[in-house]
Amino acid sequence: MLFEDQKMYHWQNLKMSRLFIKFLTRLLSSNIFAKLLFGVDCGRSTSDYQIGFSTILMKKALRKYVKNNDKVLDIGTGACAIHGIWLRKNMNANVTATEIDDKCAKSARIVAKHNKSDIRILKSDLFKNVKGNFDWAVFNPPFRDMEDNNGYKIVERFLKESPRKTRMMIVVNVFYVNQKKIEEIIKENNYRMIDVVAKFLNPSKVYVVEKAL
Repeated sequence: MLFEDQKMYHWQNLKMSRLFIKFLTRLLSSNIFAKLLFGVDCGRSTSDYQIGFSTILMKKALRKYVKNNDKVLDIGTGACAIHGIWLRKNMNANVTATEIDDKCAKSARIVAKHNKSDIRILKSDLFKNVKGNFDWAVFNPPFRDMEDNNGYKIVERFLKESPRKTRMMIVVNVFYVNQKKIEEIIKENNYRMIDVVAKFLNPSKVYVVEKAL
C-alpha cells in the first residue's frame, strides 16, 4: 500500500510540474520573449509557435558548439525558424531549415524575410528533401508524453537517416521523454555522446552526438 501511495504522490507531482511548465511555455511564447531571448521578431508569424525550455536550452548548445560559417540543418524549424534565424544573425552560420507542415513552413519564410535573414527553408520529412553536407543537424522531436512511441520512432529515424559525418543535437524535455530510453536509442544506432548540455532549473537536455567509428 505504501508503494502505491508513493507512486500516486510521484504521479501527482509530475502532473503539477507539467502544468507549471505548460503555463510558463505559454508565457514565453510571445513576441516580447522571442525578441528578448533570441532577437527574433515573430510578429509576422501566420501560425502558432512555441518557445519553451527546450527552445531556450538549444540556444546554449548552439552557442557552445556551432562555429562561425558552419553549415547547420535545423529539422522541424517551426513557424518562426527561431534557431535558424538566431544562428544566421549571431554565428553567421549557413542555415537550411526544414518543416513538414505547410502552414509552418510558409510562416517561417515570412518571419525569416521580415528579420532580413537569408536562411533556406524547405518542406521536408526529416532529411527526405535535403541535399548537401552539414556540420550539424539539430532537432527538437515531437513528444506528447513519455509513452509516445511515435516520438521515439522519429528520433530513431533521425539518427538512422542522417548523413554519416553530420554531428547531431537532440533536445528533449525530461518531463515528457524517458531519458534512459533516448540514451539507449542513441547507443543502439551506433552514436557516441559528445556532451549532454543542461542548465539549472531547466527540465530539458540537449544530447550532442556523432556517429561512432
